[in-house]
Amino acid sequence: MKQAEVSVGILSDTHGYIHPGVLDQVNRCDVIVHAGDICGSAVLEQLKPVNGQLIAVRGNNDVKQTWDNKGQYRLSDLSDELQVELPGGTLSVIHGHQYWGLDDPQSAILSHFPGSRAVVYGHSHYVQHEMVGDCWLLNPGAAGKRLNRGASSCLVMQASHRGWHVKLHRFEDSD
Repeated sequence: MKQAEVSVGILSDTHGYIHPGVLDQVNRCDVIVHAGDICGSAVLEQLKPVNGQLIAVRGNNDVKQTWDNKGQYRLSDLSDELQVELPGGTLSVIHGHQYWGLDDPQSAILSHFPGSRAVVYGHSHYVQHEMVGDCWLLNPGAAGKRLNRGASSCLVMQASHRGWHVKLHRFEDSD
């Protein structure tokens, strides 16, 4: 990525629905990352990053029974993990369900991506945004209605060669 600074909207676990506040927040970003459990092409079609770069991985609930292939995004096009170069380092993305039976799934996820500046995962629906050593470990929580603990959430990261900074955004349920 050639820009000096990039904003990255990070969401996960939409399960077919994105809270309007989350949608508004991430659509202001240059790049959008969805860490899985998307559950339909219609979800991805709502995501409109400023630079046009949408990164999405498959979650354990992204299966034929939950995926409507009527739009431009196909379930078969989703990878289990992706990496993207940003100013100042590599951002890695995985849903994380592959590691959830382990004693310390977060450490296993981090060790799967050595050299990354940040690792984004989903699956747990629990927000996490912290530095572990010299790497950000990021889980945006649930951006939809399912198991969001009363508020949908997303993360926005500013990435530059000078540093990476992450901010949590939460939007309470209205129903």
